[in-house]
Amino acid sequence: MNDTEPQLFTRGREAESAAKKIAETLAAAGDHVELHLYLRDGQLAARFVCLPPISEEDGPLLVGGSLLARPAQKRGADVPA
Repeated sequence: MNDTEPQLFTRGREAESAAKKIAETLAAAGDHVELHLYLRDGQLAARFVCLPPISEEDGPLLVGGSLLARPAQKRGADVPA
């Protein structure tokens, strides 16, 4: 899955929680997942990568976090040219 329909949430915590659940579900199925969460004004708020488990005993590995403490970036600015 490359792109999905945007979803709007009233709170950032709700958006982050929903995104993490989706990422972990897809990673558990064997997909490498990269999430970008944006504020309504287009500012990148968080970025996560979720890797599939290496073995059946492992779970998906979710890394990343909030980018709000960093200088503002506009949507697409984090995509290499």
